[in-house]
Amino acid sequence: MIPEWIKKWIVKDRLVGNKFRISREYLRRSKSIQFVDGEKDEGTGEWIWFRYMVNSKKYGKYWVKYKRGRYECNCPFFKHRLICSHILAVCQKTNIWPKKEALFPSESRK
Repeated sequence: MIPEWIKKWIVKDRLVGNKFRISREYLRRSKSIQFVDGEKDEGTGEWIWFRYMVNSKKYGKYWVKYKRGRYECNCPFFKHRLICSHILAVCQKTNIWPKKEALFPSESRK
């Protein structure tokens, strides 16, 4: 389930909304998102970290890494917005979403 703050961000920000639409395409092509490796907490069973490879027909392969509420991707869009279609696709596949304060640190200080 998509967190409410991400739903609002997708509607409010045209670029992020477009990345969300692209992420849905990755989900439709089952082989475009592949789990690589990761580690779960033995006590809780929750992911400590994991990596996925997302294969874009147009641009090639990108690596999505997750570690304790924070995502990273090696695509150019991520460097500017801290989110991208590859991360959004992995979030929808795993139902593990980034923490809001990881994307908007200034808002968490208010």
